[in-house]
Amino acid sequence: MRIRIARGFWTSRLGIGVLGAALVLLLVVTIVFAGYYIQFGHLIQQHLTGQIYQNTSSVYSAPGQIFTGESLREDDLASYLRNAGYQEGAVAGAPGEFHVTDSTIEIKPSSTSYFQGHNALRVTFQGREVSHIAQLSDGTTMESAEIEPVLLTNLFDTSREKRRVVRFEDLPPVLVHAVLAAEDKRFFEHGALDVIRVFGAAFYDLSRDRKAQGASTIDMQVARTFFFTTKREWSRKLKEVLMAAELDQRFSKQQIFELYANDIYLGNRGSFSIRGFGEAAQAYFGKDVRDLTPGEAAFLAGIIRAPNRYASAERHVDRADEVRDRVLGEMVADGYITADQQAAAKKAKLKFINGGMESSPAPYFVDMVKDH
Repeated sequence: MRIRIARGFWTSRLGIGVLGAALVLLLVVTIVFAGYYIQFGHLIQQHLTGQIYQNTSSVYSAPGQIFTGESLREDDLASYLRNAGYQEGAVAGAPGEFHVTDSTIEIKPSSTSYFQGHNALRVTFQGREVSHIAQLSDGTTMESAEIEPVLLTNLFDTSREKRRVVRFEDLPPVLVHAVLAAEDKRFFEHGALDVIRVFGAAFYDLSRDRKAQGASTIDMQVARTFFFTTKREWSRKLKEVLMAAELDQRFSKQQIFELYANDIYLGNRGSFSIRGFGEAAQAYFGKDVRDLTPGEAAFLAGIIRAPNRYASAERHVDRADEVRDRVLGEMVADGYITADQQAAAKKAKLKFINGGMESSPAPYFVDMVKDH
């Protein structure tokens, strides 16, 4: 049955009324979207420029000490600095940077460090011993010096979090591939919204008459993490998509992935919550994020959806193996690793460090500071 509209319909009163209503609706929608665009632009400018990861206060251990004649290798000092959050190059939000050249390490604290940008040092080694310490500013020789203390925790208003800021370039490909396989397979191909995934999730849900598939892209997860709550409602979802679209316009995919990698919640270890893969690699495996094995990378990518279920993975090895194996399977399906690499990663045991009281330095002192 066809409905025919008379030729003179659009010149009739009814036709003019319909056209007018459509134009008014289009104008209203345009104004609403423009308002959100301006509002979200201000939010992005306010929260995602300059110093993004600003903490209310930080609790440190006593500063480390080095002295001339001390039995210490370059690798040992570099490892200590990495554990303190320093990066081998300038990284926004990191407490400092260091550079290794010809038996020498130059240490440059940033404005966010314990030393607030001061105490830049040049440490020279001879064999397995510290042979010379000098200030970078004027070359003054020192017999001993303080270096960055261990960050016990960052204190926010009501929460306690740890984060180890990393650059996109610091993330090993195996970790990036694991996250893509587990969370957003076409992240580098789609815009803010993955249309293929949306329809795929809708078909899955309808065919099984239950909601089991999510369609949030990494762009949308970044928008949610930085600007919205996790409360499930359509208005928030719409704002999330609009914010993600604006993020996609203002930042490269690598920058968005870096924001995601530094702020994603990955469970609680001891008395603090873990934010980002840089801290998670240290908290779960006691190693730098760049040294993650395929199995470890698959585990960290796999726990994103339910981090608290796997936060005590050392006590529930079966759960850890299950989530690792699931992501490894997806990585094989997506062509990131071979079946032989998958088999080797499954065979290798995940070696977790203790996530209890031992991983939370001075927990009672930190509780007292927070309460105060």
